[in-house]
Amino acid sequence: MSDRVDSAGGYKPISDYGVIGDMHSAALVGLDGSIDWYCAPRFDSPSVFAALLDSQKGGRFQLSPTGKFTTKQSYGGDTNVLATTFDSREGRIRLTDFMPCFMEKGELKGFQELHRIVDCLDGDPGLRITFQPRFNYARGNTIIRETRDGCLARNQRHHVSLASSVKLLVSDKDLLVNDFRLSRGQRIVFVLKWGNSSPTPAARYETSRKLSKTLSYWKRWVSHVKYRGPYRAHVVRSCLVLKMLQYAPTGAMVAAVTTSLPESIGTLRNWDYRYSWIRDNALSVWALSEAGATREAQDYTRWMINVRRHSKERLQIMMGIGGEREIPEITLDHLEGYRRSSPVRVGNAAYKQLQLDIYGILADSMYYLHRALGWTTKQVYENLVKYSADQAAAEWEKSDSGIWEMREARSFVESKMWCYVALDRAMKIARELGYDEDWRRWEPVKKKIKSQILSDGWSSKKKAFTMVLGGDDLDAANLLMPLVGFLPARDPKMTSTIQRIREELSKGDLVYRYNVDDGQLGKEGAFTVCSFWMVDCLTRLGKLGEAEGLLNQLLKRANHLGLYSEEIDPDTGEALGNFPQAYTHMGLITASVRLEEARRKTGFMRYARALSNRISG
Repeated sequence: MSDRVDSAGGYKPISDYGVIGDMHSAALVGLDGSIDWYCAPRFDSPSVFAALLDSQKGGRFQLSPTGKFTTKQSYGGDTNVLATTFDSREGRIRLTDFMPCFMEKGELKGFQELHRIVDCLDGDPGLRITFQPRFNYARGNTIIRETRDGCLARNQRHHVSLASSVKLLVSDKDLLVNDFRLSRGQRIVFVLKWGNSSPTPAARYETSRKLSKTLSYWKRWVSHVKYRGPYRAHVVRSCLVLKMLQYAPTGAMVAAVTTSLPESIGTLRNWDYRYSWIRDNALSVWALSEAGATREAQDYTRWMINVRRHSKERLQIMMGIGGEREIPEITLDHLEGYRRSSPVRVGNAAYKQLQLDIYGILADSMYYLHRALGWTTKQVYENLVKYSADQAAAEWEKSDSGIWEMREARSFVESKMWCYVALDRAMKIARELGYDEDWRRWEPVKKKIKSQILSDGWSSKKKAFTMVLGGDDLDAANLLMPLVGFLPARDPKMTSTIQRIREELSKGDLVYRYNVDDGQLGKEGAFTVCSFWMVDCLTRLGKLGEAEGLLNQLLKRANHLGLYSEEIDPDTGEALGNFPQAYTHMGLITASVRLEEARRKTGFMRYARALSNRISG
């Protein structure tokens, strides 16, 4: 929970938001009760509310007291149902926000609804509703008209209805502002319905029943999270975030809910993350599997098989959540951007890039499924495992854009390392399944890749593995080397690399990706997932006390709900970049799981030694 005083107008800190969703789309709800970002009917659809990217033009849907107030926000237990409590001199109000999400007849039901429940807990406070939809990223004219059961907003082919249990009065054609006086025990319900031509009476939306079933759905899903360590609350919240970012119809996962939240305020470092990257997807479902939730990995694998079967071309590094291959990038110059950090981008031109690491990441995730679930069919092997290894063997010597999607293609060490992983994992599966010709063909290439990394990827000057072959610049992505088994953390070269990254790329508990000119203006914040990779590396070095201390510091960096953005400004602690970020939550899960496994192993070994000493004594 967090105490905040409402600040009228302008932009809220990114960390002041909670997120709700139904695995089709999602919305950001501020501590002031304002929905400032909501796209429908999909994560990557045009916005309905976008005050997050232009406080004047973007549009919002706010429910809050009429006077000054303080506020606290929390999730309803281990769910994605959000409660915001307002305290003012006049009384107390609780706002409950959720998007119905539960199973019916064996399928996840999609309602395309957003429910807002206002309960007066004490006193007789005033309530103000500000309803200002601005469809299609605030392009075109939106008209709002009253109806018997609420109001209807329309902009060409875009329209939503707002049902209300109290009468709404439209005073302006494109803005609804109503004030009400509440009494203790009173409840008001608002239901936003995408694509509805006219509101149904609020009571017919069965808000109470849907709330109960949605709470039950999330709690039941969380029961699959097997992690029981000291960081369970943080791990569970991160799992809930990742699950909510999964697009239910396909199993694909968006990298974040938002677009164009800046990595550096006032610069051009703004990107659209509402798409499915192979890297982010595979590592996220791997993290869920590590925590005990394996169904998502199977869903994603089925989707990837389907994508491969219908694609004669090379697998793209990213796609639309429905499998779309074309994701053209445009700028919306009429929106000023978060805190005037333009441009606002829709689409992402990175889909055209070559990023060699996707082959290893995909093969590694398939290997995990193979070992954990014995789930390697001929389709999985042919379409994903063999494909990844063959592509890695054919392309590993090429320059690419790398994990950080650099504009200039180079020979990134991390990319070569993942090509090694692709061949290593594919060879292990091929041996077990009897595909001897395949693994024998891949083996010499695998050895050649490792040899080149150990020689040309190592800087004698820096005593560390570097960003590119033959270079001297450091890259925090090389913290992944021990995590994927390329080298043990205790290997002298790996240990030295970890130490050099701590010395040169770290600022306190936070780790920057790199310290090179990437061709973009401004200095970005620290990339949060890199800090969690550092926790994992310290764990593998046996420095459990340091790892635990660092993890505890990082957990304090989350917002009041346990959510993380992409980056953090080490100087101010401000959240930067798109939000909430799948990559960061994935890193938290894996670091927490690995640390707990190491603690238990160390504890068992100490017990075994003590027992042996007693017996021998």
